[in-house]
Amino acid sequence: LERALFPMGELTKVRVREIAAERGQLKAARKRDSLGVCFCPMDYRTFLKSHVPEGQISPGEFLNEEGRKLGQHEGYPFYTIGQRRGLGIWLNKTLFVKETLPKQNRVIVCDNLRALEKQEMQLTNWNLIDPETALNHPDVIVKIRYRKQANRCTVTCTGDGCLHVNLHEPLASVAPGQAAVFYRDDLVLGGGIIATSR
Repeated sequence: LERALFPMGELTKVRVREIAAERGQLKAARKRDSLGVCFCPMDYRTFLKSHVPEGQISPGEFLNEEGRKLGQHEGYPFYTIGQRRGLGIWLNKTLFVKETLPKQNRVIVCDNLRALEKQEMQLTNWNLIDPETALNHPDVIVKIRYRKQANRCTVTCTGDGCLHVNLHEPLASVAPGQAAVFYRDDLVLGGGIIATSR
């Protein structure tokens, strides 16, 4: 890290686009923000279909919260928690992916956005820059996605080496594998990977 150079580290994205336009690099100046997986040149579902050996992703069942079959999906890796588009289930209501069950190759859907809300998270692979500033304080902010709202929380260390995050307000669409990052004002305190939530 001590050898790393970040020549644009002090610039905003807006200013970088302006500089690109001033230098005639219009394609870079007008390029839309990436909303997907950064290393995929396409939609991640297309990427998976072309890179995962045939037969490893197979169709399975969409189930409602009561366990009733609602339809068939293309394979659980193609669905994310909170997703509502592209499910291919036609009912007179909006459905959301609530949970994926990899071992059973099933996707649980619900019609109530509140059913996606979680109050707690367990994090693994975590790193806190200074544990004293992050642990056991009620004024820590956690974010799980760039565009997701900032939530106040209290972070504690568990006996099994995980971080327990108690959310002060429910947070929707929390999914295992997502990063959770802690802040106080503009200062990054650390973060980890979501293992479980409830």
